[in-house]
Amino acid sequence: MARITEDLVLLLFDLESGRALVDSTSLDRAIGGALLLDLSIQDRLAADGQGARARLSVTDFSPTRDPLLDGALTKLGDRQPVRAQKAVELLARKTREPVLERLAERGLMRRERTRLLGFLPATRWPAVDTAPVTALRKRVFEVLCDGAAADQHIALLISLLHAVKAEHKVVNGPRRELRARAEQVAQGDWAGPAVRKAVQAVQTSVAVAVAASTAAASSSGGS
Repeated sequence: MARITEDLVLLLFDLESGRALVDSTSLDRAIGGALLLDLSIQDRLAADGQGARARLSVTDFSPTRDPLLDGALTKLGDRQPVRAQKAVELLARKTREPVLERLAERGLMRRERTRLLGFLPATRWPAVDTAPVTALRKRVFEVLCDGAAADQHIALLISLLHAVKAEHKVVNGPRRELRARAEQVAQGDWAGPAVRKAVQAVQTSVAVAVAASTAAASSSGGS
C-alpha cells in the first residue's frame, strides 16, 4: 500500500478549504518522491551514487497489488537505471489525481467542484474524516516541536515535508527551528543502509526538482 504517498497528501492539504498548502510544482514532486519511498521500503529499488545524481534501479517488478505502486514500477521500468531526479519527475506526472481519488474512496476527503472569481473552474478536496490527518499532524508536531523520536514512517514524511519547505505549513512553530529539526530528523539513523541511501537520493531530488522548476518559471515570467 502507498502509505507514505497517501499520508503525505493528507498532510499537504488544508482540512477545511481543501486546497493544497504548497504550490502545484512542490505538491507533484513531493508525490513523485513519496512513491519512490513507498517502493524503497518495500525493497523494490536500489540506489547507486549520492543525491540527485544517484541512479535508481528497480530490483523487483512483481506486482505490489497496489495500482499506484504498480504504475510507478511500470514508468520506472522503461528507463533503467534512472537518475533519482528524473525518477521524481517521471512519477510526478499525472499522479496527483489518482492519489486524491484513492483518499476519497477511503472516505478521508471529498471532491468539490467550485469556481474561482466566479467563473474559473477549480476543484477542492476538503477532509471528510479528520481523525487520521489530525493524528498524523500530532505525531509530526511531537517530533518537530517536542523532540520526540521519529519512527521510520514519520521520518520519511518529515524528510519530504523538508524537501518542499512545508514544515511550518503543517505544524505551528518558528519556521527556522522547524527546518533545522526536520533536517536533523531526515538525516537520522532510523533506517537500514539501503533505504537510507534511497531516501537521501529522493529527498535531495525532490528539493532540486522543485527549485529547478521554480527557477524556470521565474525566468519564463521575466522574459
